Amino acid sequence: MESIVRLKRPPPKTSVERAAPLRLLTSYSSVVEALRKELDTTQAGDVVRFSVYVFESGKSSDAVIAAMRRAVKRGVTIRCEIDGSPVSKFTRWCEQSTTLTDELQALQCELGRERFSFKPVKQASHAKFMIVQRKRGGGMPSIIFGGVNIGDRFSHWRDFAIRAEGQAVVDALRATMRRSSSTVASDTADIVFASNVPTGFCPMAWTFPRYFRFPGRFDIQRAMTDLLEDERYTRYYVAMAYIDSMGVDLLASTLRRDNTTLTLVVPRTPNVYHDANRKALGRLIKANDGREDNLKILLLDDMLHAKAFHAESDDDSIPAVGMIGSCNLKQRSLGQFVELNATIRQPALTMALRRHLRELAHEASPLSADDLRYQEPKATIEEWLG
Repeated sequence: MESIVRLKRPPPKTSVERAAPLRLLTSYSSVVEALRKELDTTQAGDVVRFSVYVFESGKSSDAVIAAMRRAVKRGVTIRCEIDGSPVSKFTRWCEQSTTLTDELQALQCELGRERFSFKPVKQASHAKFMIVQRKRGGGMPSIIFGGVNIGDRFSHWRDFAIRAEGQAVVDALRATMRRSSSTVASDTADIVFASNVPTGFCPMAWTFPRYFRFPGRFDIQRAMTDLLEDERYTRYYVAMAYIDSMGVDLLASTLRRDNTTLTLVVPRTPNVYHDANRKALGRLIKANDGREDNLKILLLDDMLHAKAFHAESDDDSIPAVGMIGSCNLKQRSLGQFVELNATIRQPALTMALRRHLRELAHEASPLSADDLRYQEPKATIEEWLG
């Protein structure tokens, strides 16, 4: 009898070597307009998957929902997912904010589940993306992803997202959001996705988030580490909304290299985790052993919600690299939440990101001693909660 040889399938491809031009979106209004435009150019037979952490009320939210309704009435199928986990409920309680869950459920009843389905996701899902799969001959499939939530409250927040098109980037994003193993390493690809995909709950991880993770696959910390510890790069710009001790450890690994500098821009008054952020900044300064020549911490008066990195080399032959996504430098983001990031090497995109990060740095102010003051146990509680 012939034996049957089962070949092990290679990991799904989560990178695209040569992507169509990527577009950097640098404001809330540009992201909402891009979402609306993508939805308004869909045709009967197209399929849309929309996922976001927070979907709040406001005129901009109404515009997105109206575009969804128009698309469905043209024959488009939309799958809408919003975080419905206890984590997001707690965050809404802290911020005294609302969600459009009831409205989206009503829209499902109005349009029919087969055309518009809405699911409040129980696993904490912090990823933000939209996939538009167009039918053959109906135009290029596309994606929009990054750090932007939906709601008028976010209209003046500083954040980034990316629009990309082509079947290859759609397939790569889908591959990275699956539960199966994936790869985040490539020195040549225009775009490489990395994701965190938890598959369950772990009481030990919930209690001790710094030391344990939920079940599942968590690739973003590895992708961040690869970027921050790459000895080819000597100048780093990072814009980050929220940081804790685990994030400090990642950034400190960069500062331990000679001739390497880090410029870090954070919000002066974040909407949440204010004291935890300040405590983390003090830890980063301490981890740097008092050096001042390699670390610059700047505070932006606007609410900075970005999670963005840019690295460049003294060697002109080595292309700059950037990273944009939804994952904060915090323990629960790195080990418990669904997250989506991408490492970018397409020159036009990295140049645009570099320019905008430098603009943020120019607008921000240097850190002062007063900016390092925080209250305990508030800072420790915030760090544990986040």
